[in-house]
Amino acid sequence: MANDQYRNSLGLAQPKNRPKKLLDGFSNRKSFSKKAVPENHRSSREVRSEFGSSPSSSINLKEQFLYLQNQHQELFEEYSVLKQKYRALQENYERLKAEHSTLEDDYNTLKSDYKNLEESHKPFNVRKILQLKFKKRADKESLEKRNIIQNIQISDEACFNTYLEDVIKSDTLRIPRIVVECVTIVESSDKFMKSPGLYRVSGNHNTIQNLRYDINSDNYKKLRKQKTPHEVCGVLKLFLRELKVPIVSLALLNQIIPGPSDMIHSRTIKVLELVNSLDELRRNTLRFLMQHLKKVADVEENEMDSTSLGILMSSCIFNETLSDVCPQRFEATSAVPRECTRTMIECYEEIFVL
Repeated sequence: MANDQYRNSLGLAQPKNRPKKLLDGFSNRKSFSKKAVPENHRSSREVRSEFGSSPSSSINLKEQFLYLQNQHQELFEEYSVLKQKYRALQENYERLKAEHSTLEDDYNTLKSDYKNLEESHKPFNVRKILQLKFKKRADKESLEKRNIIQNIQISDEACFNTYLEDVIKSDTLRIPRIVVECVTIVESSDKFMKSPGLYRVSGNHNTIQNLRYDINSDNYKKLRKQKTPHEVCGVLKLFLRELKVPIVSLALLNQIIPGPSDMIHSRTIKVLELVNSLDELRRNTLRFLMQHLKKVADVEENEMDSTSLGILMSSCIFNETLSDVCPQRFEATSAVPRECTRTMIECYEEIFVL
């Protein structure tokens, strides 16, 4: 007590847990010795009871681990399947996107074409049509100036329906210029050489006739501007067919190769003999043509082999018609020119080079 008074006199605080009376100290001894425990505090015994320290608890943990591992594997497999489906959908999307772009371009092209046609459309004018119908016919001189009809005064320079010796020659090769021009135009374009049905497909008749009049006037500008090879090939075939004397006559052919049986064993030798019997102009022209036809036959895209070219070009080179032979013997007679043309294409180097 004296100590307490002394502490009070000094202004010091009393200890909180100290009993105020002597009896309180004995009666509340447990309350002072017992420490306060937090609400969330758990004893070590509770912790051991929850997690367990026995072997059975370790087995449960192992089973849980295996279960989670299996779940992880299943989820990973599902993820792989979904990933593959996503890739497939992405590829389909890209393909559909490309198709959509192509269709959109085609639509825009058709739209522009339709717009151009709509702009170029002119109203129907009856008066103008009647004026054209009853218009006075042009005279012959104006038609000749416009190359609509052939000028009969041009005979020495004409390329069609004339003799091979009278045709204008090329300055370098000394063969007909029209042959050099047609072959050069066809071979200069890779698109022309790969055109399906080359020399088999017929060109536009009106275009070929207009080109004919220009070439007779020694004008090859329109021939060089043709967009398809069929008109150029048609001009060349027309020139060969209308020669008054063909490059190889049937009389000379029958003299050297009388029938198809003579070409069974010595085909190349017979054809070589036939070529050597020609004059220089015809031999050089035939060599130039066969060299060109061999190049055509070597291109697979045009679907024209040596057999097809032999059938087509034999009638132009030999110029055999029904009026030249008896109709009953026409099939047998036309077989020899076909085989000769095919042989000259296939054995070009043996016949013309060596």
